[in-house]
Amino acid sequence: MTDSELDNAARHILEPLCDLYVTNKGSGFDDNLFHFYADHARNYDFIFSIGDGDVFSCGQVNPLDLLELAARQQHDVVLFNHCEYRSADMLATELTYTLSPPFYTNPKLMDEPEAFRRHFLGHVPRHVGLLYRSSFIIENLGKLAAFRNTLHLYAVPFLLALEKNRAMFFDYPLNYFAADMTSDGAQEDWANVFMGLYRFLLATKAILSPASFAITKQGFMANYLNDRSWLRGSLSQSVPSEAQILRELDGALESLPQA
Repeated sequence: MTDSELDNAARHILEPLCDLYVTNKGSGFDDNLFHFYADHARNYDFIFSIGDGDVFSCGQVNPLDLLELAARQQHDVVLFNHCEYRSADMLATELTYTLSPPFYTNPKLMDEPEAFRRHFLGHVPRHVGLLYRSSFIIENLGKLAAFRNTLHLYAVPFLLALEKNRAMFFDYPLNYFAADMTSDGAQEDWANVFMGLYRFLLATKAILSPASFAITKQGFMANYLNDRSWLRGSLSQSVPSEAQILRELDGALESLPQA
């Protein structure tokens, strides 16, 4: 387990449950992952990253068997499907389960690799159900450093694997995603999320081909950043305008906006 809270009051409960308990050397969610990758990824063949509120789904197939099957597919990143659960109390025994977001149930994700690649160049997947090959993360660790203030560093290996056609979608809901946790932690400030996605998009210009970046730019502007996006519509404070973002994207990237 990697923990961003140096003084986590629950550590005495959590640590005995872990083979390895690591406290974050940096600050925030991105550094939580980055320093784990830098210091520990070489000790493992694969990394399956999951949020502290998410749980494995209950089905007839052992999740560990499914992870092993996915690892044998010879891809650098495998994205599993997922369901959601909601509960007012994380310790409650009664949970409400729902289907995954609509685009995770799109048959093209399974049947048309190019449609899958193009779709997720323009979206960021949720931080649930991602299996990474450790050697791929280590190979690209230098590229990840530029994403340490985006809240979405976890998605960079996936993006790079899409670029190389080394990512696949596994249409099995391996996890229940804690949908109520989106109002917790870093996600509680939607302006912060907006700026993180803005910085993420700027940083992708240096790691993607021009053709792939064009797809990412179009998707991020439509889905998150332009004047008609759902994310901008949910904000209560000022953020860079669509015109300002487009000028920055089309210009030099000598200085990214800071967190």
